[in-house]
Amino acid sequence: MLRRSIARSLMVLVPERRAAVVTLRPDSPTPVSVDIANAWLKPLGVRLGQYGGLNLQGDETRINIPQHELNGSGTGYDIRTRDHIMIDGATFTVLSATLKSVRTRWECIARKVME
Repeated sequence: MLRRSIARSLMVLVPERRAAVVTLRPDSPTPVSVDIANAWLKPLGVRLGQYGGLNLQGDETRINIPQHELNGSGTGYDIRTRDHIMIDGATFTVLSATLKSVRTRWECIARKVME
C-alpha cells in the first residue's frame, strides 16, 4: 500500500521539474497566486479521446502540482476548473483537477491560452 510519505518522496524522481505560478479564482476581485517550484508536465496519450469524463480536443496538457507546495502553510487551497497555471511564460486554463497519489499531487488537465 502506498502511503503519503512514500508517494511524496517519490516526487524527487520526476526529471523535468519546472517553476509555475498557480492563480486560484482568476475571475474574482482578489485572485490568489501561489508560486510552485516543482511542477511537472506529463504528456497525454496521443490516442486518448477522453480523460476522466472530459472529451479531449488534442491540445490539452497534464500538469502536476505538488500538494505540499500549493498548501505549504496549511492554507487549504484547491485547484478548480478555470484556474490558471503559468509555466515557462505560457498560461494554461485548468479544465479538470484531481487530487492524486494519496493526496500528494494535483493532476490538472489544462489547455494553453491563445493570446
